[in-house]
Amino acid sequence: MIIVSLVSLFVYLCGAYPYGAATVFGVRGSRRLWLRRQEPRDRQDGDQIPLVLFAISTVWFLLHTLIEFRNLTGDTARGWLELGTLMVYFYPPIIMQTVCREAACDQRPLPPRIFRHLLTAMFIISPLIGVVTIAAIFDVIVLPVEIGPLIGVSIGLLFILASMYSTAIMLRRRPTPTPNQQRLRAVMIGLYVALGVVFTALLFLQEQRLLVAILDRVARSPPIYFLIASIYFENRFEFYDLVVKRGLLILLSVIVLGTFFAGTLPWLAQLPGGAARPWLFAVALVPVAMIMPWLHARLERWLDRIWLGREFTPVEAVKRVLLAMQPATDEAALLQATESRLCEIFGARIAVLLGDQPPPAGLTIESEVAMPSPGSGQDVRIVVLRVPGMRPILSEDLALLRSLAGVFGFMLENLRLQRKRQEQDLIAQDLRLQSSKSELKALRAQINPHFLFNALNAIASLIHTDPARPDQAVEQLAEVFRYTPRRSDSEWAPLDQELTFARAYLEVEQARFGQRLSCTIDSDHLPPAPSVPSMLLQTLLENAVKHGVSQLREPGRIDVIVRTASDQVTIEVRNTGPGAAAHGRDQRDGEGFGLHSVRERPKGHFGDGATFALTRDEAAGITIARITMPHVRMAA
Repeated sequence: MIIVSLVSLFVYLCGAYPYGAATVFGVRGSRRLWLRRQEPRDRQDGDQIPLVLFAISTVWFLLHTLIEFRNLTGDTARGWLELGTLMVYFYPPIIMQTVCREAACDQRPLPPRIFRHLLTAMFIISPLIGVVTIAAIFDVIVLPVEIGPLIGVSIGLLFILASMYSTAIMLRRRPTPTPNQQRLRAVMIGLYVALGVVFTALLFLQEQRLLVAILDRVARSPPIYFLIASIYFENRFEFYDLVVKRGLLILLSVIVLGTFFAGTLPWLAQLPGGAARPWLFAVALVPVAMIMPWLHARLERWLDRIWLGREFTPVEAVKRVLLAMQPATDEAALLQATESRLCEIFGARIAVLLGDQPPPAGLTIESEVAMPSPGSGQDVRIVVLRVPGMRPILSEDLALLRSLAGVFGFMLENLRLQRKRQEQDLIAQDLRLQSSKSELKALRAQINPHFLFNALNAIASLIHTDPARPDQAVEQLAEVFRYTPRRSDSEWAPLDQELTFARAYLEVEQARFGQRLSCTIDSDHLPPAPSVPSMLLQTLLENAVKHGVSQLREPGRIDVIVRTASDQVTIEVRNTGPGAAAHGRDQRDGEGFGLHSVRERPKGHFGDGATFALTRDEAAGITIARITMPHVRMAA
């Protein structure tokens, strides 16, 4: 009998928790607790019979938990707890109402009129018998029979009638039930038949004490059997994953603690008394406290995989979604990658929607979560679409989807910020390029008069010292000024034309400096020539003359070296002389207007793909200006 009482105690505990949780959820949010999602919303909200059933079942299991606990302590006296169990008379009509209501929802039209009349009669007869029984217990009325057998017979007959009624309702044909609904109906009918058999047996087996004790406890716990069948086959509780998992975790804790005390109680009884005794008990429980988190985690993971169909833990799910999001470079790719991975994780058709975006055509929303995007505040909605054969999306799944919606919103805002920054970089690059072009035109406007004045002075002096040279110098000067306006509005020029212009420019400068300047141009490029920014080389040559050769009393030298490869062009101008430092300014200021243009123009076109360096070789006494840029061909 002790084993029967212990097992019953565990069953009652397992029944009290889910029904209590269902009652709390129902009172808090008026959520759909029992009825199918296909039922109209107004009928769901208007009928509170399921909530009443949950509340009665909660009280019922709590009362029997206390009764079994009291019996195990050796106290078998009857009192107010047993009186409270007479609420059982409310069960038959409520069960019949629930079954009838679901049948009306599933079948349409409603069951025949006789079923509704029987239901009304049960709502009158069953509570009336309960009231008469309570009145007889308090000697308000006198009955011709003993109160104990009357209670047993009346309850048995009422439940037999309720079982027959429910079985008849469920046997009626329903239009195209799903496989799960067919299995649930078969199980429910079996449970109702078994319930009727149990109560019938209790009427005729009063002499078999052990068998009667077992059947009596089985007859007191059918709500939990119906609950398990319902949530297993149709998952009607959206939060039943929490209820089942926490209920089983509580049961596991009780079993582990019971096993621990069964093995250690003789030893614990020998512990000394006094104020230290509770703390010694607590220390003895440390091994249990250490192992319980591991057991809970293992049981929870097993339930997720076997019962709830969850292949990934929340941490694994977040990692997989993040890995799918990372390669995305635009919003469309991010949406596609996220939806694909969510469908894989949850085993359902899932869509990610932004704002008021509607779901795909032809599909309805089964569940939905929404989180505001952290930057723009736009709602990120993750919707589960209803498709045949999908697994249920329950409370923990919805909580995980909310977290993933937040992750998606963060990644979306990050992607938008990156795109915005790229757009700003492109605008800045374009502005830098336009600025360089404007500076180049201004530079030409400054260079041309100054260069012309120096060149004409040199030609005038040659007329007296070397009469053969002025004609050649004038021709080279004309070539320089023919090329300059032709390239003033063009950003690109072929390298060979730039080198031809550089020779003409250097010959004019040689006419000016005479023996004080020698020049060479060395290029290995092959036709077709690569394109370079126009007048870029001339700016370097002018800088070499102005800050290099012109500052020397002795002869100076300028060398132009060009090296080309399949992917790169390098232009190097070397000159003797003190370089920009001769002006007594730091390097940044010493670059001047021209060298700043040389630095910025290639960078505006190629970004980090182009470099400019101005270095000084003190040992050789030369300044080196080097430009490296990609090998390209542009329209001139």
